[in-house]
Amino acid sequence: MYFVDKELLIKRLDYIEELSHEVENQDGYALERVCHMLIEVTVDVGNMIIDGFILRDPGSYSDVMDIMALEGVMSEENKNKIVETFEWRQKLQREYTNIDHQSLKEDFIKVQELYAQFKKDVYDFFENENQSITAFKADKN
Repeated sequence: MYFVDKELLIKRLDYIEELSHEVENQDGYALERVCHMLIEVTVDVGNMIIDGFILRDPGSYSDVMDIMALEGVMSEENKNKIVETFEWRQKLQREYTNIDHQSLKEDFIKVQELYAQFKKDVYDFFENENQSITAFKADKN
């Protein structure tokens, strides 16, 4: 297994959890930022796990989540629902002058608990793999 920065992993998982609770509270540009970051940070955490466990290289954002489900980090059902929100990524990055904020909010409210659940899923995965997340902290020397 390669090195995974424990502090960064935990920070990102906490950030996902915090963002997931902000979906209902935000509108406009702030909502766009929350939703975009939920997608990006979830995939970043997935990539950290893939790198840490030396899993196959993903070909896309959806593929990262496919690997997470295949390896038992999350259920197939939860993965499918989260991946549905990934369609917003291109709109948020390229079609930003044409965002339907009501649809964006509705789509993310439907899965906000699954994004929040992702933190627990990752912790459970490490526990089931007999890997303490603390084992991933590198020496500072």
